[in-house]
Amino acid sequence: MKRGKIIEKICKCLRLSESGNPHEAAAAIRQAHGLMRKYGISEQQVLIGHVAESSVESSLKHKPPFWSLALSNVVANSFGCRAYISRKAGQKTRFRFIGIGHAAEISGYTFKVLHRGLRQARQQFIQQLALDDKTEKTRRGDIFAQAWLFRIAQLVADFSGEEQNKAIVEEYVKQHYGAPTEMRSTAKATDKPDYHDILSGMQAAAGVDLFRPMEKQEQYTLAQ
Repeated sequence: MKRGKIIEKICKCLRLSESGNPHEAAAAIRQAHGLMRKYGISEQQVLIGHVAESSVESSLKHKPPFWSLALSNVVANSFGCRAYISRKAGQKTRFRFIGIGHAAEISGYTFKVLHRGLRQARQQFIQQLALDDKTEKTRRGDIFAQAWLFRIAQLVADFSGEEQNKAIVEEYVKQHYGAPTEMRSTAKATDKPDYHDILSGMQAAAGVDLFRPMEKQEQYTLAQ
């Protein structure tokens, strides 16, 4: 039996160990531990077997702006995930989230909704600027987006409350992708004349609301 199949079987046993039937749960744990001993599978290898991926396609075919990258990191860190950018020639940029269990899926969904909301808010802000200079419009739009992001960061962190599993995710990435290239981006510098743009960005983010369902479920609800 291939190692990947063995780890998958161990993970299945561990899921069965959460059963409400104590005898069934105990049997599942014994079977999981037995397989680990028999095939020399470590606890870390089993945890890596729980790592999942989620990806979100953007509308960009070039390097994402600072606020897009920053938002992906804010969301990923809040759910104990890592965010990566996937770019291939002729294809749109994809934001990839890697984490344990449902964390990756939740991160991808949260990022998709927030990124769409931020992009729309930024575009509306730019459209109401009485400027002909496209470069200045873009700069002010970026400052607006950065302020929006600053306001939303704590909201996302409060909503998630997930434990960090960085070491396991890092090992998974190393095994599957090797050493990724770091993408650097710089925030737009601000000055006193930008105060109105900053205030507008923070006010626009104030209307965003994230909430959990009343019952304890695997599903999460996000509304805007």
